Amino acid sequence: MAVYKRTYKPYRGILTPAWSRFTVLARYGFATLFDSKPFTAYAVLCMVPFIVTLGIIYAVNNTTVQALLNMRPGQSPLIDNFFFLRFLGVEAWMSFILTAWRVPGMISMDFANHGIQLYLSRPISRTEYLLGKLCGLGTLLSFTSWIPALVLFLVEATLRGHGWGWENLHIAGAIIISGLLGIVVVSLIAMAISVWVRWRIAATALLMGIFFFLPAFGAVMNVVLGTRWGWLLNFGYLIVEIWAQLFRIVDQPFHPGRGLFLVPVWSAWAMLLLVSLTCVSLLNRRLKAREVVYS
Repeated sequence: MAVYKRTYKPYRGILTPAWSRFTVLARYGFATLFDSKPFTAYAVLCMVPFIVTLGIIYAVNNTTVQALLNMRPGQSPLIDNFFFLRFLGVEAWMSFILTAWRVPGMISMDFANHGIQLYLSRPISRTEYLLGKLCGLGTLLSFTSWIPALVLFLVEATLRGHGWGWENLHIAGAIIISGLLGIVVVSLIAMAISVWVRWRIAATALLMGIFFFLPAFGAVMNVVLGTRWGWLLNFGYLIVEIWAQLFRIVDQPFHPGRGLFLVPVWSAWAMLLLVSLTCVSLLNRRLKAREVVYS
């Protein structure tokens, strides 16, 4: 049939609101996270600490279980702010492996196959592109970090009773803020590396180096210069120090949180803010709807 004999009609269906278009990227990005079976298996493995901790909380609050386990008074773990901080720290490191495993592939493939030009040629801004990628990854990391911790807090508050939940409501707030802070900082660093290093393996190695080898350089700086400011190069430590402040951990002798506050907390906030703004600047410079190739 000739083209001029065809009748073309414009699309008259429901349009996606402009403010929520980034959720399309987040939805499809989250769906593609589980294309790899080993990645899916590891994501399920990240829930093991939650199941173990849930069993501990139940045993501590159940006298029958304590009698079966022959637990004497005083042998039960203390369920307090440090308990939840420790659990969140374990889940955070497991989530970091998820980030290092998946983020470089999510971003670098768009640049390697020139998909970023197709994204930005549509009514999607650079901010919405980054927000969509961040939300897709953040959803997964939330379910392997602060959401399980918040569920444990609610279970403990229910089993303990007597107003324990209201008295320790600051712990719930600290869990949410701490989890979101860690997700945003680590994700921004991983995304900034991915847009500049297109090779997935190299991007993953660089991300691991920033969180493992850069702290070693800071430790050498502390020894050589006789200072503690080298801890500012240990981003994992800075995040934990801010978490300790949010959880109201006191740095005193014979306290489980001693040795956490080696640098002022304000400097930890300032350093992480500087790193986040630097990552945003790198992402803004790299994300373009066109690419100039020099021959």
